[in-house]
Order: sequence, then structure tokens, then C-alpha cells
Amino acid sequence: MQLTRIRTASLGVLAFALLASAQDRIVYKTIDGVPHVLNPSRPLHGTITLEVARTRTINPYDQPAVGMNSLAFTRRETGEVILFDTNGSEAHRFGPDGKYLGLLTKKGQGPGEFSPFSFYRVAYHSPDIWVYGSRKVARFDRQGRFQGERKLQNRCSLSLDTGRFLALDSKQDGPKKQVGILKEVTFSMDGAETDIELLRAENIGEIRSADGRSGFSEPWGTPSFFFAASRADGRIYCGVNTKYLVRVKDLAGKDAFIIEREYENIKVKRSEVEKLIPWALKDEGMKWALSVYPDRYAAIRDVAALPMGYLAVYRISGFEAFEIDVFSPKGEYLYVLVPPAGVNIADAQFFSFGFATVEQDGDYEVYHEYRIKNLPDVFVK
Repeated sequence: MQLTRIRTASLGVLAFALLASAQDRIVYKTIDGVPHVLNPSRPLHGTITLEVARTRTINPYDQPAVGMNSLAFTRRETGEVILFDTNGSEAHRFGPDGKYLGLLTKKGQGPGEFSPFSFYRVAYHSPDIWVYGSRKVARFDRQGRFQGERKLQNRCSLSLDTGRFLALDSKQDGPKKQVGILKEVTFSMDGAETDIELLRAENIGEIRSADGRSGFSEPWGTPSFFFAASRADGRIYCGVNTKYLVRVKDLAGKDAFIIEREYENIKVKRSEVEKLIPWALKDEGMKWALSVYPDRYAAIRDVAALPMGYLAVYRISGFEAFEIDVFSPKGEYLYVLVPPAGVNIADAQFFSFGFATVEQDGDYEVYHEYRIKNLPDVFVK
């Protein structure tokens, strides 16, 4: 009798182990001609707390010529950095040693100048510097000298390469339905501008009122596109944030494969909604926003290209919180990354050594670089 119980218990443990093992397997399928990598909810190699060391700081406000009110940045792998103000249409150049190299652009209406609040973007594409604002692009050489400009039909959301960028568009389909479109645009400075559609989704970019006449957006529950790119690997990563599904495309816009991960969107509490959109409580005419906020958060806050074809997915894990899932170049779910305390990794850009980010330092925002010390598969020590 005792032996029978032991055998039964052993079989139960074995069955549980086999079930758990099956649930943790990565499944590869081809659906509608596109390879899918179906990942379990747990990563292959567990959770890693990032160990970092700050290696560089640039405070642009040490320069009297700087009049920026906020900071964004672009960086070459060789170390040159441009800090810019997306609203003020102003940009400044810094060398690999942090030395100030001078003004790149300022707000204005002349050649190589851009109006404020014009969707201003700056990007390095060897050997030149490309600046986008509203529906215009300007080219500068490596020393920041103006080389020419042209008008565009589309606004740049993400510069991919020389003469290539991602753009957002929308079309109204009836009184309550708006269709969002993610496009890849190609152009030459003296030729045609063409585009191809990468994705489309209904009622994207806003949480809309019941009658469809009003809407608002915020970063945690609003249906929206996410996208990132790696020029070195020739990849575009994109999708709709409400589902844990990442499309990996080549630069021609063709699906290479699709990454999926088991995930259930986190439920939203009414108290959390009131903190996310506090303005709706203060205005009687806006209280409708509280009732139309989704009952679950989006799945993905953002994605970021990592070195050597790896991918970071910022997975929403709760109220104003995220965890970072890391996938291999083949789409396999490898790690969960825990950011170091007190470091802003939410809007980081990743490079071979680690990442760069903008952080508050007293009254100002400054540019910081961090070396990642304990993920040698992805980052160079």
C-alpha cells in the first residue's frame, strides 16, 4: 500500500514537471506564410538586475549659447552627440570628449531652420546629419555645415537611414472610426517621395468618447503604435501596444518573423485611472473620460533595439510600472531586466557599451551615458 502511494506521488510529480516543461517551451509556427516565435511567460534565463557605471555627462547649459528648455539626443557609435529641443527646434553638437562643437540649428524660417513645435527630429546617418521638422528635411555635413533641404509630404516620426523614415498617418472612416497607419517613407533630396504601409489599426492614438467626437491620450492605456529600428541589423520592430506581439520587418517593409509572448493585460483600478488623468476629476465636462478609460492597461509601453540584433520590450506590469523583456535575434525570450535604482532607463537609447539617457540634475536636464557591466552576451565590457 505504501509503495503504491509512493509510485502515485512520483507519477504526479513527474506529470507536473513534464507539464511545466511543456509550458516553458518556445513554439515555432508559420501562420499565413510568416514565421511566429511563440514564447512562454517565463524567460529562458531568468531575471537579471542590471549593474551599471556612469561613464559620461554632458550638461549643455554650461554653454551660454544654449537656450533649450528640454533635452532629446542622438549619438554616433564614435561618440559624437547632438542634444536638441524637440519643441524649440534648437540643436547643439558635442564631441566624443564632451567638448562643445557649436550650434547646429535654431528656430526660424530660413534655410536649415525650423519653426517651434514642428515635430523636430535630428539623426546621424553617416557621414551626414539629418534634421526633420514639420514637413521639411535638411541635410548637414559632419561638421554641421548646411548642405540643402527639401519639402516633404509626410512628417518624420523615426529616422531609419539616409532618405528613409517612419511616419504616422490617419484616415477617417465614418463618424466614430479613425484608422491609424504606420508608413515607411523613402525620398531623395532632388527626387520623388514614396511610401509603403507597414501597419494599420482602428481608433489608434486616442481613447475616444462614446460618440467618437472627442478623445484624449496618455502613455499607459491608450491604443497606439510602437516602433523602433536597428540600422545595423536592417530591422524594423513595430506593432500595436494593446497586444504582446512584435512584428520584425526588414527595411523593405516585409515581415521577417513575429514575436509573441504569453501575457494577460493588467487590470486597471478606478483609483489608478483618477491618478492617470486627474484633469478629468477637475472639470465636470471631462468626467466622461473616466468612464471610457480601458479596463486593462496596454501590453507594451515601448520597444528598443539592442546591439547585435537583440530586442528590449518594455512590458507594462502595473500602475505606471514596466519590466524589460529581452529577446534574442531569433525572437527567443531570454531575460527580464531590472533597471538599477535611480537611473532613468525608460527613454534610453542603447549602444554597444550600454545606454544613454536624459536625467534631471537639480534644475536642469543633463545627458548621461552608462556602461552595462553584467550582460556580456549583448553589451561589450
